[in-house]
Amino acid sequence: MPIVSGQLLVLVASVIWILFCMRFWYAIDREHTWQRRFIAIGAGIGGGLIYLIGVMMLQMLKETPPPPVVDEETEIRVSPGKRSDEAKK
Repeated sequence: MPIVSGQLLVLVASVIWILFCMRFWYAIDREHTWQRRFIAIGAGIGGGLIYLIGVMMLQMLKETPPPPVVDEETEIRVSPGKRSDEAKK
């Protein structure tokens, strides 16, 4: 369940970035079209990068299952393997 809330948090952060940039987009006068375009491009790229990096961080923070427990009474024996002629020299 925490991963779902983590993904939701990443998505919300991405949307907040886009809305923050769009606030400036609306504030810029329509005569400055290049500024508005750069803000819109920055909103899209920034939102995508926030989402991508957030999902990658969630994958890194994901809990891994513990390694299997080996019974102490179990005896492990290794038999010698066949040697080649080169190893004998």
